[in-house]
Amino acid sequence: MEVWFASQRPDRNGEHVKKLLVLAAAIAGVLVYRKAQESEARKTVWSKSTDSVE
Repeated sequence: MEVWFASQRPDRNGEHVKKLLVLAAAIAGVLVYRKAQESEARKTVWSKSTDSVE
């Protein structure tokens, strides 16, 4: 009979690495999306402020 302690479970490092990679990719995706939105907002403000006066 084998007894495993909390820190001595069967090797599941591959599973944990996959979860961490998915989490990192999701966070990176959110950051890229927010940066793109910020850039678009700045571009809109800049184009409105530099429009020719009619």
